[in-house]
Amino acid sequence: MKYKIFTKKERMLLYFLILLFYTVLLVSFFDVFIDINEKRIHILDTLVEWFLYVFLVMVFSGFLLSLANSFHELNEDRLILRFGILGFMHIRYSDISAISKYNEKDIPLGGMRILKNTCYMAFAKRSLVKIELKKKVRVYYLFFFKRWVDTAIFSVEKREEFIKELNKKAGKMPQ
Repeated sequence: MKYKIFTKKERMLLYFLILLFYTVLLVSFFDVFIDINEKRIHILDTLVEWFLYVFLVMVFSGFLLSLANSFHELNEDRLILRFGILGFMHIRYSDISAISKYNEKDIPLGGMRILKNTCYMAFAKRSLVKIELKKKVRVYYLFFFKRWVDTAIFSVEKREEFIKELNKKAGKMPQ
């Protein structure tokens, strides 16, 4: 089973932001291109700036797309928590000691944070789930780095259904 991180409205907002970035890129490109042709400026001077601009817009929109399409997955033997290109972690069901709702409002600012032995994977302070582990699990973040944590706090769209399904898979309650 796959469970999305963001609600449908939040995903639509992220998609709208991506569309807005590309629209701004397109409009500014045509505006500058017409301006360059009128002034007869060498286009090679601005080409490097345009490549940099387009590259940064593509990277930022790719980041937003990866977040909008992020999900948590319940497989046969493990839970996979994905948070876009920011990071992911694999948790075996046998390593889970406790699963609970997390209603604290004092979590770090949105995004993926690893503080002490806790990994926070949330933008909103709603629909949070807390998983405590029997042993430390590796968290991979920003493609290159690894850390070990023993608690994961993350948001999920359908929290009640997710916790019920995770409890079944982990064997924490009768099926």
